[in-house]
This record gives sequence, structure tokens and C-alpha cells, in this order.
Amino acid sequence: MLLDLVEKRRSIRKFTDEKVSEEDVREILTIALHAPTAKNRNPVRYIIIRDKKRLEELSNFKVHSAKFLAGADLAIAIVTDSEIAPNTNHQDASIAATYILLAAADLDLGATWANVVDAKHESGITAQEFLHKFFDLEDKFDVECIIGIGHLAEEKSEKVPFEYSESVFEDLHDKLK
Repeated sequence: MLLDLVEKRRSIRKFTDEKVSEEDVREILTIALHAPTAKNRNPVRYIIIRDKKRLEELSNFKVHSAKFLAGADLAIAIVTDSEIAPNTNHQDASIAATYILLAAADLDLGATWANVVDAKHESGITAQEFLHKFFDLEDKFDVECIIGIGHLAEEKSEKVPFEYSESVFEDLHDKLK
């Protein structure tokens, strides 16, 4: 059941040295390729990073919250072509990222994403600028997030869902708090 998978998925930032199989990587990306996009335009592209030296360098793409990428077995950069879907590329990438995170959890792998939006590299340039150079991307592309994936080296406590009554409202009857 999907609820079981959603409850199982946690943001994992510590990984073992065990390699993620090529079959698992292919399955994760096949699942991502099923993610819907607005008007079925498919502006989303994926870059797989497995080289340890590149993962280490990538872990410094922003000042905070990407260091875990150095310990991942692989990372997947989710990139969108803003010419294909200029108004929905960010949302399309978010849906694809969610599919990847759920697919990794379903395979008993750990994963989490590092956000790119509004992040800065330690040199002062934007994270987006750093990543464009890192991946040698044309201007039409946006790097939306980087997802680190590997075998779990940490256990997380159970995720407590947000309170239903504080988050769900009946139209015309309840008011947002």
C-alpha cells in the first residue's frame, strides 16, 4: 500500500560503502520517467553522478546542507529545460524528485535531496551558476535539486504526520488558521 511506503520514506543523509546496483538505479529512473509533467511536455532530465571525486566536489555546491552527497554512492541531478516548460518546469521536477525518493525507499535505499533554489556557493556565486559550470550546462537548463542515494547507515524515528485538523479545511465551512 502506498501509505506504508510513504511512512517508510525518511530523509537519509548517512550511507554505507555498499554500492547501489545498476538494476536499482535503472529501476529508480524508470519510475521517475513515469512522473507526470504539465501537458506531457517532459522538460525533466537526469544526470547520474557516481564518481567519488565528483560527488565530493558536488557536496560543496552550496554553503549548507549538501555535505551528505560526498558519502552517497550516487547522486541524481534533476535538471529541467526551461524552454520546453517555462511555467511548470519547477513543479515537474518536484514531482519527479518525489517519485525518485519513493522509489529509493521502496528498494530499501536511503535518499534525500539538496535544494538548489536561492542557495549560494562559498565563492559567492549562486549554486545554480556553480552547477552550470560543474555539469557544463546551457543557459536554458535549471538544476532543480540533487538527490543523494545509498544504502542506509542511519535509522530515523517514525515520521509523525502533520495534524489533519490543522492542515485540512472544508471549503465554505472552515477557515485557515
